[in-house]
Amino acid sequence: MSLLDMFPPFLLAVPKKKTSHSKKAMRSANKSLKDKQNIVNCPACGSPKLAHNLCSNCYTYLNRTWKSQNKGAGGNAIPDLS
Repeated sequence: MSLLDMFPPFLLAVPKKKTSHSKKAMRSANKSLKDKQNIVNCPACGSPKLAHNLCSNCYTYLNRTWKSQNKGAGGNAIPDLS
């Protein structure tokens, strides 16, 4: 039994020629880091944040107030997300 009989032809596929440096560079040119376009200022405190996300400064303030309210009420109505 020969090697070609044991393996299908697609398992023996190899490159015919060496990939040049320019071809590799062109392929990796699209993988560079992109600039963020969705950074906006928070309407409450004015610090920069991602659009459609919670502001980190405002969230810490809200989290502190929620915890103080929950300690006074004696329950854990709002979960700690930090």
